[in-house]
Amino acid sequence: MTNRKLRAGIVGLGVGKSHARGYLSSPDTELAAVCDANAERLALSADEWKVEARYTDFRTMFKEADLDIVSICLPNALHAEASIAALEAGIHVICEKPMSVTVAEAEAMVSAAERSGKWLMVSYNYRYRSDAQWMRRVVQSGKLGQIFHVQVSWRRETGIPGWGLFGSKAMSGGGALIDLGVHVIDLGLWMMDFPAVKTISASTRTLFGPTSHKTWGRKPGETADFDVDDGGVAFMRLSNGASMVLNVTWAEHMEPGEDAFRVEVQGTEGTAIMHVRNYKHEDTLRLYTEIENEPVTVIPKVGFGGPQGHERMIWDLAESLRNGGQPSTTGEQGLTAVQILDALYRSAEGESEVVLSGK
Repeated sequence: MTNRKLRAGIVGLGVGKSHARGYLSSPDTELAAVCDANAERLALSADEWKVEARYTDFRTMFKEADLDIVSICLPNALHAEASIAALEAGIHVICEKPMSVTVAEAEAMVSAAERSGKWLMVSYNYRYRSDAQWMRRVVQSGKLGQIFHVQVSWRRETGIPGWGLFGSKAMSGGGALIDLGVHVIDLGLWMMDFPAVKTISASTRTLFGPTSHKTWGRKPGETADFDVDDGGVAFMRLSNGASMVLNVTWAEHMEPGEDAFRVEVQGTEGTAIMHVRNYKHEDTLRLYTEIENEPVTVIPKVGFGGPQGHERMIWDLAESLRNGGQPSTTGEQGLTAVQILDALYRSAEGESEVVLSGK
């Protein structure tokens, strides 16, 4: 355990702003250095957060800034290089999801963490909502009985990102499945303590993005460089005997403005559902069971006081680091997600089932 605050840094000040809120508010950290290749964005953010140590090259920052922990918030294709460099410099890493665009890169990141003796963590911020935490406790308690099926989804009516590198397979690794699917895949497996995925059968589609339909910041009919999926479905067999179904869309025809993620865990004694519409905190949970052979609906009232999401994640990880605990999001879990995503895309491309594990 250390009494001093952990010196934290951030590489990439897009989604990195969400990490900054955690470092600035946590009693265990100080935001000591920031890095971004965009000098204007770097200056604006550093000025706002009153951070004097600012860099445009992450390797220089790792060498000079004396950091304990760093958030890697770069485009997906750059995660591995920056994370490995930080680990080799003796710095704990929180890497944005997905941790890499290939299985080989994810394995190299895990190996680098093992060699360095430093933590490699993955930013699964939706685990750190109060409703997700409550639902996991219910599943882990055994109140649902034997788990036999899980359904996870994230569906948007209009939600294709029209900026940055989201539409580039080379830089992002994929589309809706990489961007949104990775979160609900993680939530579904996390609820059950990560049973192995034995087989996957998947289908993806690219129907809206190339013509900018249902795309943020673009007009329908506008031609776009877009070579990733804007939707996909999958069926998975799990080592605990359960099955899992995935449905993810950046765009589809449904209720206007709908943007919702859902995790449903079905068991022999009950079903728990978390359904979050447009990132709200109200009325997101249901528990269905029976009492005296009659169906019962439980509507939990879960408090959302205090930090949530990225901020809560930073608080928890920093507290664990200072107190000699264990990370609650690990590089191994991130590697599992990359392996699943890789199998999803291979299954869709080959129009066949992919076997991941015989166990």
